Amino acid sequence: MYDKSIITGWLILLLFSLAGCNHSTSEKTANIMINWNKLPDLPGMADTASLGVSAPFTGISNGMLLVAGGCNFPDKPVTEGGAKKYYSDIFALDLSNPAGGWKKAGNLPFPVAYGAAVTTPEGIICIGGNNSDTFFPDVCLLSWNTTDEKAEINTLPSLPAPMDNLSATYTDHTVYVAGGNENMLPCNSFLSMNLTTKSNWVNQPDFPGAARVQPVLVAQKSADGVRIYLAGGFQPIQNDTEAIVPHDMLSYHPATKTWRTESELPLFKDGKHRTFTGGCAVSYGDSSILLMGGVNYDRFLAAVNRPKLIEAAEAQGDTTLVKTLQEEGKTYMHHPVEWYKFNTALLQYNTFTKEWTDLGDYEPLARAGAGAILKGDSLIIVNGELKPGIRTPQVNLAIIE
Repeated sequence: MYDKSIITGWLILLLFSLAGCNHSTSEKTANIMINWNKLPDLPGMADTASLGVSAPFTGISNGMLLVAGGCNFPDKPVTEGGAKKYYSDIFALDLSNPAGGWKKAGNLPFPVAYGAAVTTPEGIICIGGNNSDTFFPDVCLLSWNTTDEKAEINTLPSLPAPMDNLSATYTDHTVYVAGGNENMLPCNSFLSMNLTTKSNWVNQPDFPGAARVQPVLVAQKSADGVRIYLAGGFQPIQNDTEAIVPHDMLSYHPATKTWRTESELPLFKDGKHRTFTGGCAVSYGDSSILLMGGVNYDRFLAAVNRPKLIEAAEAQGDTTLVKTLQEEGKTYMHHPVEWYKFNTALLQYNTFTKEWTDLGDYEPLARAGAGAILKGDSLIIVNGELKPGIRTPQVNLAIIE
């Protein structure tokens, strides 16, 4: 995941004011059935082993599940000094015949990960991202050509500046992007592009509060019209300010061009905060959004703030605390998967009643940097990290009944 901060000997790789409405953070349990199945594992990129990737572009076009780009550590684990590799490969899976397996469908113009992708009636809009050398403003339309049986790429207007670790959504013929890094700096940016005219990107009002790197963004109907919901993400350490991991959800009203605080994210049963940083969100039906995956709030916040805590302990001459924090940093990447507590919960938010519903805990959701696509009542989870540095090639399908 977020890979821009060298933290004293280790690499973190996971990486508001109310608007006058009634808010509800009550959570209830749903009486629904979710059946999980496995789709074929994603093949290895660039003829490497099938290890899975993090932060690829994912979506559906003409009945084909497309996965493009992403990154992993193909040669040896990051804990052994392995180098991250970025990919340009595009793979396609026919969802009407998944037993037929994945097929190589082409290549992106360059290797890339950590961009944003959103499925639209025209295809998949792939936005921004980065690789080890470059940060990209590029935007393209990725679609499946049913005649030639391959992926097609058409260039769209570029972002005003390079952006990565952002999120995107689509509604009313318009693509929106929010958060991430802009020109390699954490941002509160919010932009839109009309997909009918394919005109240049337009700066919309910045979202309030902390910057949000690796947020989730999703559009859905509400009592006062379509709203765009923003949750998760984090603001890294900035000068003398510790990192911030917001635990609320904002919403934007395109008709009035205003933001508001929509809701606090439900607490865990033990009273601790949660986040969807590095997670996924999709619209469900005409009145709900589903949020899932991402890192654990406490584990992640402690990791990204550790350099600041070490600095403070050194200033106070607390050598014992300095040694403890440094040791935590050295061992951070070496814990088993379960220690990181990636989110297993599937939460539903009703955009009309503002109620949260817990749809249960499911291991296939415990991913960071995965792709999530909803097709009818089928939720598809593509790859992602099991823990920092370790991907999975699994593609899981949940049927919501």
